[in-house]
Amino acid sequence: MNETSGSAPLMVNHQPSRTFAEASPVVAGYFTVAFVFGLMAVNAGLPIWLPVAMCLFVYAGASQFAALALISSGASLTTIVLTTFLINARHMLMSVYMAKALRALGLSRMERWCYAGGLTDESFAFHSVKLGTGAPVNVRYLIGFNLFCHTSWVLGGLLGAVCAQYAAHLIKYQLDYALTAMMLYVLVSLCNTRNKLIAAAAAVVCMGALSLVGSSPFNVFIATFVGCGVGVCLTKRS
Repeated sequence: MNETSGSAPLMVNHQPSRTFAEASPVVAGYFTVAFVFGLMAVNAGLPIWLPVAMCLFVYAGASQFAALALISSGASLTTIVLTTFLINARHMLMSVYMAKALRALGLSRMERWCYAGGLTDESFAFHSVKLGTGAPVNVRYLIGFNLFCHTSWVLGGLLGAVCAQYAAHLIKYQLDYALTAMMLYVLVSLCNTRNKLIAAAAAVVCMGALSLVGSSPFNVFIATFVGCGVGVCLTKRS
């Protein structure tokens, strides 16, 4: 990351239309994935309001799908809480990095809290690259980006739940590929240097190796550490 600590915030007039344009790949992916979640939740017997509330207050794709599977299987509340905590443990790493970067931009504590409420894997990927290259950003852009993404997530969940409740016969296509497709798009768009490509490949190889050993919520966490470690080592060498 460029040395910005102690400097004035990088100010630029980010129009909402421009912010939405940058967020549009994530918005489209989120809407589709949340739509599938709403469908699955209502089909699993949950009341129509519950998937919408989860999209609004939980806002975590993997955790929501995991919680839905556990609820459907009759798992205990303790199991659900611990599983979702492990799945979301990577957010501690992302939050530490972004907290330092946002403080350097001059964001107030309340603004940082507002941003943290909408922090996801995809927003972290986009914003960490922008901040790392010294691109001019401000609080309106950062929070606006997250707000567009969160809104699409809630609307997708709402529409999916409504369709499952009242128009299930109209749903003919499998849409569970959407999250994978969106993450591949984000990964490819960010791997624009040799070092980034090697770091991403290291994380993918590590995840593949761990998956062969067995499925565990720790797999993503470990693969993230490996990818970050390789990226840091390559950056220091160059």
